[in-house]
Order: sequence, then structure tokens, then C-alpha cells
Amino acid sequence: MELKHHNSKNRNRVYLVDEDKEIGEIVYTYLNDHLIDISHTEIDSNYRGQNLGQKLIDELASYARNHHLKAKASCPYVAKVFERSNDYNDIIA
Repeated sequence: MELKHHNSKNRNRVYLVDEDKEIGEIVYTYLNDHLIDISHTEIDSNYRGQNLGQKLIDELASYARNHHLKAKASCPYVAKVFERSNDYNDIIA
């Protein structure tokens, strides 16, 4: 399984690939130069229950830290993870 990051003007995301098949993604947009909104997280139903959503959040959190970004979560799943854990307090806007 491989994590990949894609940035473009229209769509930014971190996604998971398993043997050339995309199995999950976390989507975000830049609200300004220092703030992102995490708007969507999805895992293929055949891969659920493996903490892959958490892997995506961790990867995006690492990206935010490395790029001195803060994050807000309009995605309900990410908002719940942010609320339940202190691990992301440094990036939460």
C-alpha cells in the first residue's frame, strides 16, 4: 500500500493506492496561504476497518506541519478525530 499526495489548483488530496488501485482519499482546499479545509475522507468499502482513514489524516497532518499550515475540518470524520485526540492540536485552526 502506498500513500501519494497530489496538489493542483482545483483539487488537493492525499490518497492510498494498493496494487495500482486507488482505495482511499482525503481531500482539502487552501482557504489562504496558511489554512486548509479538510473536506472529504473516503475509504473503499473493501478496505474499511484497517485504520486507513487515520493513516490519511496522519499523512495530511504531517504535510500541514511541514508546510506551517493550520487546518479546519468540514469533513465530519476528520472533525471527530480532531475532537477526540490531542495529537492534532498544533495544526487545528
